[in-house]
Amino acid sequence: MKKIIDKLQVLGIFSITQTVFQIGTVMIMAVSALAGQTIAPSPESASLPISFVVLGTLLGLVPASRLMKWKGSKFGLLTGTLIGILGAILASYAMYERNFNLFSVAHLLYGFHQAFVQYLRFVAMESVPTHDRANALSWLLVAGIPAAFLGPLAGLQGKELFPNSLYLGCYLILISSLSLQFIFILFLPTPNKEISISSKDNLDLSPRLVARPFSYHIQNLGLWVSILATAFSFGLMAMLMSAVPVAMKSHGHEMHASTKVLQWHVLGMYIPSFFSGQLVRKMTAPYLILLGIFVMGLESFAALQGTDFLPFVLALILLGIGWNFMYVGGTNLLVEQYHPSEKNTIQAVNDTIVYSFAILSTYSAGYLEHKIGWLSLNLVSIPFLVLVAIFTMYYIQTKQNKA
Repeated sequence: MKKIIDKLQVLGIFSITQTVFQIGTVMIMAVSALAGQTIAPSPESASLPISFVVLGTLLGLVPASRLMKWKGSKFGLLTGTLIGILGAILASYAMYERNFNLFSVAHLLYGFHQAFVQYLRFVAMESVPTHDRANALSWLLVAGIPAAFLGPLAGLQGKELFPNSLYLGCYLILISSLSLQFIFILFLPTPNKEISISSKDNLDLSPRLVARPFSYHIQNLGLWVSILATAFSFGLMAMLMSAVPVAMKSHGHEMHASTKVLQWHVLGMYIPSFFSGQLVRKMTAPYLILLGIFVMGLESFAALQGTDFLPFVLALILLGIGWNFMYVGGTNLLVEQYHPSEKNTIQAVNDTIVYSFAILSTYSAGYLEHKIGWLSLNLVSIPFLVLVAIFTMYYIQTKQNKA
């Protein structure tokens, strides 16, 4: 009984930490474009701070990984959180001074912080016995559900906290949230150093330890299907999610309406995670990718039904579900494409492409929404989805021919 209680306490502290982290991240997505719009030199630049968040995450992946390997995971998580607090302080000052350039740099630091804290799920899985790792991941997924409500709510409450400086209160709330995150990380357990390798000699003889030349991976269709699925799903989701607050405002909706839409969107992103893992096993990853493409296509159809509240919320729910299926399917397919000795190289290539596309997507969101409007913006995803569908179906056919 004591072991069960201890395990629940460990998973509970990880889940609470993840919730606090995601509250800040969801709030950033809900308010950054709107806050940027109030101080940006042009409407097209409104989504630039969100692009800087993604850029900061991309730039921070390698330093975060190396620091956590050198000094330990808890040290890395605490360092990342301090960087996030610095970013939130700079963002608050930038809003007060109406300095858009500093505001963007502050979001770069917040993204750098995200690069560290995204490793929290791995730390959680390493802090419990091997047979409990799936439960640990589920606990962290559950954390996204309260964050879906509390993140936008925090943004809504902070918007007019200081009437003379709209959205300043949001970033002061973010400072408090990150400070809580720092405190919770202090109480996190140290991951187990258990080694699952029972026979080093046997593993040394395994061909899966031999790294194949990079030219092999360039020609591997399965690798490209997985990368395209994760990159396009992440990028298109980030683009439309970033544009929603500005688009809804331009069509006469108040901020509380856009926060509700984002709440439902985040639920659409996370709730399918409870069964998408089972779908991968039953359907296989390529077919889950195709299902995600179909749902993303439905998103475009729903968005084209108008600019009332219902089409917005339905489109964003479908966007979240479609992203989940494509991202989970693509990630599972990626794992099948490399040997353990190739893991770091292939994951680095994948992350670089995924976050590069996300940067381009989030930066273009404000520009495209301003130039072509919300309805046309949703049609931008169609060619990308068709491309991934063609690659995926060809990959499936190739695998069937080899079988």
